[in-house]
Amino acid sequence: MRIAVLLLALILPASDAFSADRTLVFAAASMKDAVEAVARAYEDRTGNPVVVSVASSGVLARQIEAGAPADVFIAANPDWMDYLEDRNLIDAGSRTDIAGNTLVVVSRGDAEKPSGDPEGILRSGRFAMGDPAHVPAGVYARQALSGLGLWEDLRPQAALGENVRIAMALAARGDVAFAVVYGSDSKLNDSLTVVYTFPQESHAPIVYPAALTPSADDDARAFYAFLRTEAAKGALTPFGFTPPAGSGM
Repeated sequence: MRIAVLLLALILPASDAFSADRTLVFAAASMKDAVEAVARAYEDRTGNPVVVSVASSGVLARQIEAGAPADVFIAANPDWMDYLEDRNLIDAGSRTDIAGNTLVVVSRGDAEKPSGDPEGILRSGRFAMGDPAHVPAGVYARQALSGLGLWEDLRPQAALGENVRIAMALAARGDVAFAVVYGSDSKLNDSLTVVYTFPQESHAPIVYPAALTPSADDDARAFYAFLRTEAAKGALTPFGFTPPAGSGM
């Protein structure tokens, strides 16, 4: 088996994502468009390539734990960053919160929109959300619904997605009537409209912590510095993100 793996490594060309001459960023799925825009701006300025790989924060953290060669990790909540920090898999001194977000319910623009509280809305049809087992958006959604006393009653109606973008896609296609997603996600699809915004006090503050991994080289550190500067200047705001709680940004 070991010989077979070595032969495959010799035969197969290296992919861009695992090439040594690039900075590899692991980013929460909801950050895809914003981080890719910052990466393009950095490449245009420096000529140094940046590859952005997106998935749910839990999936990415597990991949880093398994040895994936990420240089930068951006999570959609502190828990998965804490998970890696506890295992000495990030550079703790580089950790910072770069953005915040809101939690909303969306539906297709051509669908009939019930009005009122989230109970009246979500009881009227099946809805999608991130899987709270490993998707931060799902964790926040469960917190919000639990805080409102609705989670146990509404749970059977929930379609749990592998990340928040999948939940949004289910609503956009009409596979479900609604989706609980981030406010930033609602700006990415013109076919979706926001029908409810959860009060911020109904869930933990939504923050996006970012950090370097211990293996990050000088190029990765330069990109990370650029990302932090751009975030502080408001580069993530057009994508629907808010300043992180308590940042003063």
